[in-house]
Amino acid sequence: MERFRKVSILLIFWFVTFSFATIHTYGDATQKNVQQQETYSTLVTSSLRYWDNVKSYINQLQLKFFPPDLDFRSKEVAYADGGATERVKEAAQKSFGKSKETVEETAKSAAKVVEQTVHKTVEKVRGSASSGHDRDEL
Repeated sequence: MERFRKVSILLIFWFVTFSFATIHTYGDATQKNVQQQETYSTLVTSSLRYWDNVKSYINQLQLKFFPPDLDFRSKEVAYADGGATERVKEAAQKSFGKSKETVEETAKSAAKVVEQTVHKTVEKVRGSASSGHDRDEL
């Protein structure tokens, strides 16, 4: 019985030791595998980030030197009526012509008002001079 007990304790001790050794060995292998996968994913991620940064810089340079065309129509349609530049020029000329007419009309009406005011003033002066001249004669 004593011997059975010692053998049982020895087997349990051996089983526990073997279990920890096995777990430790497989655990290390698993840990190394996880570390290798993390290293690989880090390398892939960093290289992808690097190329994303390079693409971003190239895109920024392209936008700086070749800005996008905001006219989304086809070139035939855009230039069919002389293009936007011609239409802007025509609109500016029309606007300038209308503003010139407006200024001329304003100047004419101002001249009429001044002319009327001058005539009224002249009539008042003549009226006061003639009424003052009549009083002198009396």
